Amino acid sequence: MVTTCRPDEGRRDRTVTLDEPTRVPKANADWFELAKEFGLFSAGRQFLLSINVPYPNAVDDTDVEGVWGLVELLDDWDIMGAGCAVGITGSQYGCPAFVMSALDGSVFVQGTVWQDSIGTAVLPSPHRVQSLRDVARLNVGKPYRTADEDKDTLAWLARQDGSRGD
Repeated sequence: MVTTCRPDEGRRDRTVTLDEPTRVPKANADWFELAKEFGLFSAGRQFLLSINVPYPNAVDDTDVEGVWGLVELLDDWDIMGAGCAVGITGSQYGCPAFVMSALDGSVFVQGTVWQDSIGTAVLPSPHRVQSLRDVARLNVGKPYRTADEDKDTLAWLARQDGSRGD
């Protein structure tokens, strides 16, 4: 939902046009700069990546749930190219479709394809955005969520401005 947030809610974007011959390296550089600037990485360059996991008894490959996976950015990385090509951070080379979070939930990052560009949107302090708070609140207590997930969500909802969590 990062791309649905407005600039006055804190959202920042960087995009590269689809016809740009070096769009993947430029989009990678933009992603990295925004991730560093807004605090996506932990001290060990770890962050959370939303990963699609099939539901038990899934009917087809669209019957999935996004779960947070702990990942670490290695020295040799290619989020917008190779990561997309293998389906981890997108649908094909140069077509990002990912959501990331700082370990403490203090910043969300989304990669997407627009009509004429690809890019990265960053949302610092997402706990301040009412639409995200509403969705989080609706998910508390769902039968597929664990007690720890509900506890983490409630702690996220309890944040005050400037709070970066536990």
